[in-house]
Amino acid sequence: MDENRNKTKTNRRLIVALTVCSLLAGGGTAFAAEAFPATQQGGAQQVSQTATITGKVFDKNGNPVIGASVLVKGTNTGGMTDIDGNFSIKAAPGATLQVSYVGFETREVKAKQGVEVTLVENPELLEEVVVVGYGTQKKVNLTGAVANIDVEEAVGSRPITDVAKALQGVSPGLSITTNVGGIGVDSNIRLRGTTGSLNAGSGTSPLILVDNVEVPSLSLVNPNDIESISVLKDAASAAIYGTRAAWGVILITTKQGKKNEKPTVKYSNNFAWNTPSIMPQVATSWGSAQAALIAAQRSGSNTVSSIGYNIDELAIQKMKDWDAQYGSWSQEQLGEMQLGRDFEQRDGKWYFYRSFDPLEMFMKDWTPQQKHDLSVSGGSDKTTYNVNLGYLKQDGIIKVNPDKYERFTLNATVNTQIRDWWSFHSNIMFSRSQKKEPYPYTSGYTDMWYYLLRWPAFYPYADYQGIPFRSAVTEAAQAKDMKTTTNYTRANIGTVISPIEGLSINFDYTFGLYNTYQKREGGEVWGWNIFNTTNPLSYESFYGATHNRVQEYDTYTMTNVFKAYATYDKSFNEKHNLKVMVGMDAESRENIGNYSEARTLVNFDNPEIPLTIGDEFSRGTSAYHNDYASAGVFGRVNYDYMGKYLVEVNARYDGSSKFPEGDKWAFFPSASAGWRLSDEAFMEWAKPALTNFKIRGSYGTIGNQDVDANAFLSTIAVGSASGWVVGGSELPYLGVPSIVSPALTWERVSTVDIGFDARFFDNAFGITFDWYQRMTTGMHSPGETLPSTFGGASPDVNEGELRGRGFEIALDYNHMFDCGLGLTVTANLSKVREEITKYNNPNKNIYGYYEGKIIGEIWGYETDRLFQYEDCYQDADGKWFVDYTKNPDQTLYETGAFKFGPGDVKYKDLDGNGVIDYGSETLDDHGDLKRIGNTTPNFEYGFSIGLTYKGFDFYTFFQGVGSRDVWVVGQTGIPGFMPTEGWLEHQMDYWTPENTDAFYPTPTSHSWLNNNQNFLRQTRYLQDMSYLRCKNITLGYTFPEKWMKKITFTSGRVYVSAENVFEFYNGYIPVDPETTEKAASSNGQYKFGKSYPFMRTVSFGVQLTF
Repeated sequence: MDENRNKTKTNRRLIVALTVCSLLAGGGTAFAAEAFPATQQGGAQQVSQTATITGKVFDKNGNPVIGASVLVKGTNTGGMTDIDGNFSIKAAPGATLQVSYVGFETREVKAKQGVEVTLVENPELLEEVVVVGYGTQKKVNLTGAVANIDVEEAVGSRPITDVAKALQGVSPGLSITTNVGGIGVDSNIRLRGTTGSLNAGSGTSPLILVDNVEVPSLSLVNPNDIESISVLKDAASAAIYGTRAAWGVILITTKQGKKNEKPTVKYSNNFAWNTPSIMPQVATSWGSAQAALIAAQRSGSNTVSSIGYNIDELAIQKMKDWDAQYGSWSQEQLGEMQLGRDFEQRDGKWYFYRSFDPLEMFMKDWTPQQKHDLSVSGGSDKTTYNVNLGYLKQDGIIKVNPDKYERFTLNATVNTQIRDWWSFHSNIMFSRSQKKEPYPYTSGYTDMWYYLLRWPAFYPYADYQGIPFRSAVTEAAQAKDMKTTTNYTRANIGTVISPIEGLSINFDYTFGLYNTYQKREGGEVWGWNIFNTTNPLSYESFYGATHNRVQEYDTYTMTNVFKAYATYDKSFNEKHNLKVMVGMDAESRENIGNYSEARTLVNFDNPEIPLTIGDEFSRGTSAYHNDYASAGVFGRVNYDYMGKYLVEVNARYDGSSKFPEGDKWAFFPSASAGWRLSDEAFMEWAKPALTNFKIRGSYGTIGNQDVDANAFLSTIAVGSASGWVVGGSELPYLGVPSIVSPALTWERVSTVDIGFDARFFDNAFGITFDWYQRMTTGMHSPGETLPSTFGGASPDVNEGELRGRGFEIALDYNHMFDCGLGLTVTANLSKVREEITKYNNPNKNIYGYYEGKIIGEIWGYETDRLFQYEDCYQDADGKWFVDYTKNPDQTLYETGAFKFGPGDVKYKDLDGNGVIDYGSETLDDHGDLKRIGNTTPNFEYGFSIGLTYKGFDFYTFFQGVGSRDVWVVGQTGIPGFMPTEGWLEHQMDYWTPENTDAFYPTPTSHSWLNNNQNFLRQTRYLQDMSYLRCKNITLGYTFPEKWMKKITFTSGRVYVSAENVFEFYNGYIPVDPETTEKAASSNGQYKFGKSYPFMRTVSFGVQLTF
């Protein structure tokens, strides 16, 4: 025993001695150089020319680098920087100084007094660690497709409110979209495609994990809490998480305290102002009226009537006269509506002449936003802690009865080393948000924003005799609130046991409760009801008793997650490195939804369910109760030989309660391998230009559980109206049971990924490339068509296949110039196409699913031009018609009221049969139809530029998509969709005899039809939604540390930032280029461009460390 103690003491002394010697070595060489001058020829002359050179060494953030080595190149003369980054060294002026520090690239500068040197981190030297499933790996050893997001750049100083928006464009293959603008709105996240499976309700949405546990939404996570973000893209990387990770994983880790770190307090804020980006504008009052009248005249009418207003030639002239006399007046100057000046009654009909800008009436020009974050972290040699508090407040753009959003977040983590072999950790995550907006009297696509741009500019938005007219502004002003409160609480405890060297055993339990509560406070809206076609000055309640109610919605999701896994890491002979991980996880989830409604409020100012006297309801689609459970056992083996030959094998045996008895479990393997060619002798010729070059490939399979609800369960429809009346009461009914194939089983998602990682010029320049193919096989799809005598639809079988194929490339460049200017440039590009490769559809209808269909494809006609007079003839009544002896016959799309003529669209006869038609709308017979576009972007890209110089930092980021097509329907895309309603400013360039080179055809009534007459889906009016947008520009300054210490701070930074600054966009419809065709849950395409606007943001902020 004593002998072992003595050996231990000896070893300790030896280590201390070696450490002291190494610390003294640098200073000793400088001392030796002075004590023993050079004896070689010319040595005395060298000494006589040397001088004491002083300088300072910083990192890229302007912080001093302590302990950096400073050496005169070609000599043994050197020194080290002190606690403030200062150094002093004997050197001849103009000599070359080599400055180095562990984890940073070596810099060479000319010796001069006061020289300042900025060191840049070298990822290779730091052996950058990337978070992967249930562990970490060195980036250089990765064999799967894993992207590591630079959190400082992606989140940093940007005035973003949720993490998803920060990820847009920063990683190839990761696609972020938002259906509408607004406050407290979640984004859509897709990875390597949009669909994945025809049955996937969420498309290719990746699994989102925060500290290894799923979160319902990224909007619950405070961006300031994040330490790292990894994106697992291929099956080999994601398979360890099982079926929920079929489309990839986003792994987020939160900040932790550090051992032996003194308590550190950090505070940051951001004050921002938002303004709407691009929105359609209503046409002038007389311009809209003129277009509506032209459309009516084509149908033989010289007047227009809609709701309570009318249009004729005299009204149009009076609108022009009104604009000439009062157009320069503000609405405040004009005051209330005046009979005779602003509107009048003629021959029993009402005419309105005054012009309004509905967007100006409804929206603020700028709206404020503020964000504050406070964190406390530190640790001893045994315990570390980190506590983050966050607060976000956004004011919405609505001017009357404004909308608001607030979010509070807390994230607290404690880690304790109980014994050398035993540690304990715990975490509490809490997020609470509340969104307030006006009660919606209309819903779906016909909400307030839709109505705001639905009517013409002469629609009355001002009061008359102190009473408002019916409008979206009036509804918002008189509405009570719709409040949505979201609470998310998550508690985690865990322990790590390390019984022997290299082995760690983890146990973790997490409880989560996600609750949303929405209260809709209804009421009544009163005013002049312009929707009353006989008397628009009828004072009445617009919705009667329909909205005289209170509604409450509650949802609860409770989760219990248990994980246990062990990792063993061992190296043999300093050549063979082995890492083995085995484990299991189990999760249960219970979902509860409640709905309550009570009608007839006693007091509109106090809308509560107990204060109602009418009917009560507690059913509906919002009332439900279901649960779900999953479990799995998994393992992973990593092996590398001298870091040169790399292999990884994963396996998971997964079970899900969503599958039927006897088929709940399935096995999913994956494997990947890599080869670091740059370490081979035959690659010496490429050095020093080539620093690192690794090729890699992977293959894996994961099950997909995101399939149709009750896909494995035969269900029976239940209803109350059977049509059979017995004893004076109508009987309820039960439908025919759905047919489910007993052979129906899991869908499988298999991915092949081939790529390489390369770095050049001492890691200054890097390239990452991936080509992949993802196949969804066994996809649930219709079986063989059965005869009608079968009595039901064909059951689904595992016969469909969908293939996603694409590539991704990412570039980065880092350089520090001799003048101290640091440059960082990144760029990425990705492309993916999804195709149905197997599907049972004998008819191959082009608007359905079929083999060979490209997901997102748009079929339509190729536009030739607009018909002119020379294409037409005039009949005896003076009416013009297309001469089909000289042009392809388009009569298929004519009606009794509509005949093609001058100014209408001429389509190309692609099949040459002299007739414009669609054949049988099948792949084999589609007439003159062809694929004219695709809603999926042809490619997506992003690039950034960062600069640092003496405490200043500049960053700009651009993001874009290429060749994304949208066939815009509804009023925004189709002039004359409802011609008696409003027309938009961009639609005023229409064909007339005086404007034959117009963009749009002559005004025509399309009567709510989206694919008809002049607006059959076609190339001319296909909206190109490709764009390049400057997403962010940030300029900051970090104050010198010595300044901050004088006022008790450790560091300080101020910055200004702008988001969605400008864009390059060629769409002919003035909408924000990020607009999607899914702006509402039902018929959302009608809301295209008529929804809550996207925002541009300017902000400033302060970041302080105490």
